[in-house]
Amino acid sequence: MKVIKTLATACGLCLLSGPAVLANEPADPVRVLMDMAGYNAGVEPNAKAVYDDYFSAGMLLNYFSQGFVEAYGAALLASKRAHDNMLLDYDPVIGGQDGCLPKDVVYGKPQVKGASTEVLVGFKRNWCYDGEYEGKDEVTEVIYRLVQEDDEVGEKRYVIDDIHFVNDVPLRGELEALAK
Repeated sequence: MKVIKTLATACGLCLLSGPAVLANEPADPVRVLMDMAGYNAGVEPNAKAVYDDYFSAGMLLNYFSQGFVEAYGAALLASKRAHDNMLLDYDPVIGGQDGCLPKDVVYGKPQVKGASTEVLVGFKRNWCYDGEYEGKDEVTEVIYRLVQEDDEVGEKRYVIDDIHFVNDVPLRGELEALAK
């Protein structure tokens, strides 16, 4: 009887925790990218360093919109045709070529804008460099535009349609320009 109660309790807890784990909130894919950026910033640079790839096949298929994937693919093919082995020469999640581990990361409340939802993320990216200089404690702001698309079983989920550093060119626009 004790085993049955334990199993029933465990099953009940699984059912209660299931929706939270499976929930797809607008910030979920954004948090995945920010976690990857944090990992990447913490990797000691050397010839054998292994970084998480924001744009691996699995990431593109699961966390990005069809429109973004098409723009990325077209830019990648254009880069290949031009014999250019580096599509982006900076980190498109942290911004810049070298960055600190994102510090004081704040996720804004999702804002619905027409058919998309925007999540504003703020973080400090230059705080770890030695010395005092302008911008050391500056907060970088990035707008993630998300859309809902059907997943493999036809359920709607949020995926990233664009990454836009405030006061800069949106990433998808950059990719589309590279594709030309």
